[in-house]
Amino acid sequence: MIALKKSDVLLALKRCLCLTEQDLVFCEYLSDSDYWKDYALARNAVYRWLQQKTEEYGVNQTYLLATERYADLPLFVSDSQERGEQEALEVFFQFVAGESPVDAKINA
Repeated sequence: MIALKKSDVLLALKRCLCLTEQDLVFCEYLSDSDYWKDYALARNAVYRWLQQKTEEYGVNQTYLLATERYADLPLFVSDSQERGEQEALEVFFQFVAGESPVDAKINA
């Protein structure tokens, strides 16, 4: 079982969303701005999805849905969209379970 409260997870996701919005502003100044824009947009979409699922189902169920989504990613991530999704899910696993997604388990 995940020990974090729903409000704490939602606050962390809100902060992650703020970071992706900042990245969207700064990506214009990077050499490969299209790559970094797609990367930030993918992270933003995953954080919004996680936020919606947490509000709707709670932390434990969202964790399980996130592990399924992570498992559906290709083994070798190649484009900016997939990399952004992977990173957003890994950040979520770190602050919710304190472990990498490979080692993450839930005791329900």
